[in-house]
Amino acid sequence: MNVKRYVIGSLAVWVLIFLFEFVFHGMLLKGMYEGVRHLLRPEESFVRFFFWVVLGELMLAFGFCYIFIKGYEGRGVAEGVRFGLYAGIAFMASTMIINYAVQPWPGSLTAAWIIGYLIELMLAGVVIAAIYKPATTS
Repeated sequence: MNVKRYVIGSLAVWVLIFLFEFVFHGMLLKGMYEGVRHLLRPEESFVRFFFWVVLGELMLAFGFCYIFIKGYEGRGVAEGVRFGLYAGIAFMASTMIINYAVQPWPGSLTAAWIIGYLIELMLAGVVIAAIYKPATTS
């Protein structure tokens, strides 16, 4: 394993995840969250829990990249897209479907989460595949 590329790739994926989540949840889905405000923490308490958001996103980024690198086949960006799709289905989409079954989330919000997380992890796959690729020799 190239540790330097792993760390750089993981940090780049974390930045992508952080920005994607901000735009996706904070802007695109903001209206959908208004209908389920009673299921969420009050906005004013979000600052107290922000550390946990950052920690969870860091864990996702480093874990995602570690698993990608362990199975790395050197097949370029397409490998990253495929990995992101498979990871998104295995970890995020499945979790959202289970959450829908046991928590009172609207189906439209669940569907939006699934689509968003699949896009997010496919983009994350592109980032780690682009960064982890072997250096070209001249």
